Order: sequence, then structure tokens, then C-alpha cells
Amino acid sequence: MDSKYIKFKKTALDDDAMIYQRSKDTITKEEIKKLPFLQRLGYYKDYYLKMTLVIIAAIVLVITILNTTIFNRSECRLALCFLNGAMPERYEEMDSFFEEQIGLENKNDFMHSDTYGLDNYQMDMAYKTRLMAGAIDLIVCPYDVFLEQSEQGMFCDLREFLPKNMREQLSDLLVENKVAEIDDMGELVSYSDPVPMGIDLSDSAFYQEYGGAIERPVLCAAGTSHNRGNALKAIAYFTGIDVSLAETEAVTEGITS
Repeated sequence: MDSKYIKFKKTALDDDAMIYQRSKDTITKEEIKKLPFLQRLGYYKDYYLKMTLVIIAAIVLVITILNTTIFNRSECRLALCFLNGAMPERYEEMDSFFEEQIGLENKNDFMHSDTYGLDNYQMDMAYKTRLMAGAIDLIVCPYDVFLEQSEQGMFCDLREFLPKNMREQLSDLLVENKVAEIDDMGELVSYSDPVPMGIDLSDSAFYQEYGGAIERPVLCAAGTSHNRGNALKAIAYFTGIDVSLAETEAVTEGITS
């Protein structure tokens, strides 16, 4: 009985038992320093590489977010959209002119011009998506496109968008159309009274100077515009009225860029 117990006891305290295995697997900093370089490298790879990569990725993500949202924030201060061939040939020069004139708030701000052919389904959807998202401030299009788009309510009522003095200055250039009211079944219910939703650019020296050549171009404003103050300045340049009027009106009515 005693011999069995002694044998069992020796087995329980054998050097290969799990109670000792953990201590054998443990290695101190001093022992790590004594390892050959390749073994030391392998040790760090096995035990610390994954955690190090996770920490580095987290740091990079935080730095990127801070850089783009605080330190080097970039924002579009004026977005122009040209439909169905209305974009001027020298639109890049026009963009540069606007960037100089509208007064960008910081070095990373910018203005942007896009063009869309509405006969293409994908481009039509991209245009409407940007318009509804507030990513477009002003639209220039042919007169027939203006009639179609304004009837659908795609453009802003200029009685609400333009300050009073600018409306008076541009009264002879305002282009009206009725807005169709459609029910849930897609059926026409009625039309609104004529509403000014466009500005005739047929005689715009500014538009023609940069290569705009379509017949009877119309300038419209997006009701979702985030840069109304700058849009008013751009309208003044397109139409040839005093730009200081647009700036004064913007300040008077508390309109931001």
C-alpha cells in the first residue's frame, strides 16, 4: 500500500508534469537578450507581431481621421454642374478664376465643375444623386433640359434663392416654368403657377469667354446648395451684375458661403 502510494507520489511530481511545464515555457527579459539574433527575432514574431500590427493600424487610422477632419480638412466651396454639352471648353480656367475670386477659407478648400449627359441612365442617376445630396450648387443646361428638369421640381425657386436686390437686377433674365404635381401612382394631378427657376445666359459674356457655345443656356440653382453665398457671387459673374452687390446681399441676409 505504501509502495503504491510512494510510486504514485513520484509520478505526480515528475519533472515532465504540467505544473512544471509552464515554468519551462516562461522566459525572462535577460534570457531573451542572451538569445542569438535570429532566435530573438523569431520569439518577437511569435508572441508580439500580431499585437504590434493591430496597434500600428489603430494609430494610422486615428492619424488619418484627424488629418482629414481637423488638420487638413478639405471642402468644396462651389460646385458647378453642366448638363448635356453645356460645359465650356475652357472650364478648367473658369474653375481657377472662381477659386481666386470666391475666397477659399483654407488652402485645402476647392471649387469643382462636373458634366453629365442625361441621355445616359447611369450619368442621369449620378447627377440626381449628387443634386439631392447637396453636392451641387449651380446648374447650367440647354433650354429644353431646363423645361424638363424644372417641371420635375429639380431646381430652386429663385424668389427664395436670390436676395431682393439681385432679383431686381436680374428680372429681365429670369426664366419661368410650371412645376408638375404627381400623385403616388405617378399620375399628373396639376401644375403650379409659373415660377422663376432659371437665368438666361444667352448673352453672358462670361460664359462665352470660357468657351460656352450651346444655344440659350440657362443657369439654375439647387435648393440643396450648401454654398449659397459663393453661388450668389458666381451668378453675379455669369450675368455681369456688380459682384459687390451679391457680397453685400449675402452679408445683409446672413448667407454663408
